[in-house]
Amino acid sequence: MRLRCVAASDAGDAARTGAPDRLGRTRPRVPDRPRRLPSRQHHQPSRLDREGIEAQILDTTEIGPNRANLYARLRGSGSKKAIALVHHIDVVPVNPSSWSVDAFSGTTKDGYIWGRGAIDMKGNGIAQLMAMIALKRSGAPLARDIVFIGNSDEELGSTGAIIFVQRHPELLRDVEYLITEGADNVLDSTGKVMYFAVGVAEKRTFWQRLTVNGVPSHGSRPTKQNPVPKLVAALYKISQYESPLRVTPGVDKFFRDIARTFAEPQRTWLSNVRVALENPRAREWILSDVTWNAILRNTISLTGLTGSNKINIIPAVATAEIDVRLLPDQDTAEFMRTLQRIVGDTAVHFTHLGNTKAPLESPIDTDLFRAMERAAHEREPSAFLTTPMETAATDRPTYRKLGITTYGFSPFKIPRVEIQRGMHGNDERLSVDNVGYGVRFYYDILRYAQ
Repeated sequence: MRLRCVAASDAGDAARTGAPDRLGRTRPRVPDRPRRLPSRQHHQPSRLDREGIEAQILDTTEIGPNRANLYARLRGSGSKKAIALVHHIDVVPVNPSSWSVDAFSGTTKDGYIWGRGAIDMKGNGIAQLMAMIALKRSGAPLARDIVFIGNSDEELGSTGAIIFVQRHPELLRDVEYLITEGADNVLDSTGKVMYFAVGVAEKRTFWQRLTVNGVPSHGSRPTKQNPVPKLVAALYKISQYESPLRVTPGVDKFFRDIARTFAEPQRTWLSNVRVALENPRAREWILSDVTWNAILRNTISLTGLTGSNKINIIPAVATAEIDVRLLPDQDTAEFMRTLQRIVGDTAVHFTHLGNTKAPLESPIDTDLFRAMERAAHEREPSAFLTTPMETAATDRPTYRKLGITTYGFSPFKIPRVEIQRGMHGNDERLSVDNVGYGVRFYYDILRYAQ
């Protein structure tokens, strides 16, 4: 991860007073393939060494070449347990022709830093790093150590974090709290924050590959041994399946929290979403929001389809991949039986891909959550903190298994349309002002949690 961070001469003062032009000048340069991560010099441990913060590179070579995790620690008195700031250094690929700038240049234009990973999640990692440096330079006494971790391969099933936890649990033994990516803050039409979101629970990935075997032959002579029609039929059945709605306690709380930001009748509907879902009008309105729909049910998206590599060949094998996301309390074996029942064809074989992590839920009656509330209230007195479920997967469950309280958090003010357009999409970008805002946000959270 090459971060050209141009910090203020006193980062501690800069974190308090602003200086986004100085704290925000960053260049996230990343490779164009998620499987080839930056080499060890790109982690820039020397940057941390110069600040007097101990850092080390931890190899994860069994995943592949040029893979590594970064670990750093700012020492406090140790009278309280540590706080870890975690980000992932890998990114998803791009289609260069769909971008208006070089996706890996870190170009600064129109007040934004453009590049793959600006939102997901190098911008967050930069804010974490600069906040830790600001604390070091401020000379403020710290009761807790601050740990900074950059993981590889989060986008490929958290393999970097899994190896880190398996191989180096002693580096996390004193960590009480952990913050990484998670829920998005919601703004009104003027750009003012209505509420800050802290992720305490997330859905679980249950990726599947569907395979149908057949007999290859010439496409000019149709046969019943063509595997494609059976696969297409199975996918059609899956696409027509409507999974049952289920309101988990955390999601119920989230809707009750945000109800105050709506007018009637939506306010009443969200105040008791279980009842509202029985009302056809309310149900249609609630489920029209793709995020709300996703936190109320198990979801399936068709994301990959492969058959012949030539138009006149009937393939020997046809495959498809589906992105299945399960509610935290969903039993995976039960859902597998549901998929098989929907398809109803033993010729269609299912293969589980990736790692399905343990259910995740963290408490909110903690010193760190209260510190986040305080820092948020200082920025937006009329806003509040709430705890939506995360629809995407993060590294949090991997660390939660160690008993660490983990939160998903974004320190930025980004309009939802910008997140939906740029994250894993084209022309991903983060405003320079947001970088400075995020550094100061993290700085205050870490101070208040001491």
